[in-house]
Amino acid sequence: MSESVIFCEGYHDRAFWQGWLLYLGCVDPGAPAPGSSRRGVVRDPWKDKVEAGQHAYHTKGGHFLRVVPCKGKQNLLPLARDRLNKRTGKSLVRLVLCVDPDGLASAGGSVAVGLRAQDVLLDVRRHADANAVRNSDDEIEVDGGATKVSLVRLEATDPPNPALPDQETLERLTCSAIAAAYPARAQVIAAWLASRPAPPPSDPKEHAWSYMAGWYAAHGCENFYANLWNDPNIVRELETRLRASGAWQIAQALAT
Repeated sequence: MSESVIFCEGYHDRAFWQGWLLYLGCVDPGAPAPGSSRRGVVRDPWKDKVEAGQHAYHTKGGHFLRVVPCKGKQNLLPLARDRLNKRTGKSLVRLVLCVDPDGLASAGGSVAVGLRAQDVLLDVRRHADANAVRNSDDEIEVDGGATKVSLVRLEATDPPNPALPDQETLERLTCSAIAAAYPARAQVIAAWLASRPAPPPSDPKEHAWSYMAGWYAAHGCENFYANLWNDPNIVRELETRLRASGAWQIAQALAT
């Protein structure tokens, strides 16, 4: 018995992964029945109930995959350490940390900010396996490769644009994909945001919720991120950006 686990910052990231994993061919055994919003009971390979906001999937190969929203960036590494330290009793095939780097596109990438692969490697060596190494696929191999640890940074290389958040986050990644797929929408969002009287301090969510309200209001805020994966034009742009960061390859490995 074994599982793979994705640790992400919060519920919007969980929704983004939901759409992504389903697009890659995974199955959600807890998906609500038609006409219901209540998720079904799912149990992990050790017969424990999947709860506390976690979601679970069966991959194309029938493996068990868990997504854990961590209620904040500060909880990612502690929860990952705890799961790694349980790997002897509960076999762990893959562990993925998914983060918003939070750097600014306007900084031109001159300063590396946010959690980096080398930071994760040092943490794994300190708390789980002193002999852990990074392989040629940029995965961290624990216990000689029995467990692989990866980092997904939700970021896009698109240049600064008033239609996009400046901060490298899930919001910037998804807004960049929407803007590239539908340039006319980007023009409208940029003009509307600029027209606001006495706007508050900038926040990445102001762009995301503007796109959501303009074209996806019926889906609500959380499902907005899952629903993006139902639009082939947006998926094409998401894939381009996720491949550039290496995240697409990690997701494909998880979904196998």
